[in-house]
Amino acid sequence: MTPWTSWLHHSWNAKHLNSVSLYSIKREIKTLLIEIYKMSGAAEPRNILREILIVGAGEDAMLPLSELALRNPISPDETVIQQRGLHKKLPTYNYDAPDPVFFKTPTKSPKKVPFHLRCGTPPKTTPIRSSPRKRLNASPNQLKFNEPDVSEMTISCKRLKRRLLENVKPGLLLSNGLEALSHAQLVQLITDAANSSPEVEQLIYKLLPKPDLTPAEEQLIKLKHNIYKSFPRNVWGSRDSTYCFLRVRTQLEVFKKECLEMCDQFMNSQHWPTVFEFIFIAWKYTMELPDWESVSHNKIKSICMKQLASQCASALKKANLDKVALCEVIERMQEFTSESAIESCIAFAKRLQMELA
Repeated sequence: MTPWTSWLHHSWNAKHLNSVSLYSIKREIKTLLIEIYKMSGAAEPRNILREILIVGAGEDAMLPLSELALRNPISPDETVIQQRGLHKKLPTYNYDAPDPVFFKTPTKSPKKVPFHLRCGTPPKTTPIRSSPRKRLNASPNQLKFNEPDVSEMTISCKRLKRRLLENVKPGLLLSNGLEALSHAQLVQLITDAANSSPEVEQLIYKLLPKPDLTPAEEQLIKLKHNIYKSFPRNVWGSRDSTYCFLRVRTQLEVFKKECLEMCDQFMNSQHWPTVFEFIFIAWKYTMELPDWESVSHNKIKSICMKQLASQCASALKKANLDKVALCEVIERMQEFTSESAIESCIAFAKRLQMELA
């Protein structure tokens, strides 16, 4: 009889239970479990599957389960489950070598110099490398490359070469092809066609349409709208104060710049009827710009009017207009006599008219 069975037989006796407390029973159970564990062999764990017997008929009667498992091979699924979680080391990886992440840049430790040599100024024999933060914060002019192997910093920018599509053919319609050309390409194309023969040049002059000023006028309207749109919504003082001018000044500069650039473009074309028409349109929208309390704030508007008047006088000189054409231009300029800059331009046109008489 084992100690376990003998203890059970003894402990469950009615007389013994009356005399033994619950605490002593727990203590005896713990002691017996330790003895059973030592008797079974602590070094080799107990496999309960080996002790289970299969009772049946035939060859496999009264065989242990461990012997039966040797006859039946392990399925592939069970093999994968057993190998799951096992990390196999790759044969090509050297686990003895240190990880590259922990490599450090070798630094030179300062040499020990005697005290009597350290009293004076150290000789400039070896270059001293500055810290990376200093080199990043310094400007390009302040950077000095003291190291012999670093002479200059160059940034290589590789441009992608454009390969022309030689096998792709364009469309056959001339009108569609002209829409893809830039302004300079169209001018060069028409000039080359006109220079090919005098007949083609005369034909182009006959077919040349009158320039359309609608896009230029729409642009001036848009610029003027941006000026009035930039006014502050809530103004405690007057709308012609310095506060409002500072909010509108940028849009005024944009209006003056684009207006004078368009005037120069029409002057270069030397299409004089179009030049005069544009100057009259520009005068109209420039006069509609806001006036300010300070005289210095009205400088942008006055400069734009004077520049347009100067271009008008230059066009009167170069156009070689006859007396009838001059009368026509003077009549149109009478609409803007409120501006002093335009009055001088009208006087110049009348002087040219008197010379022709």
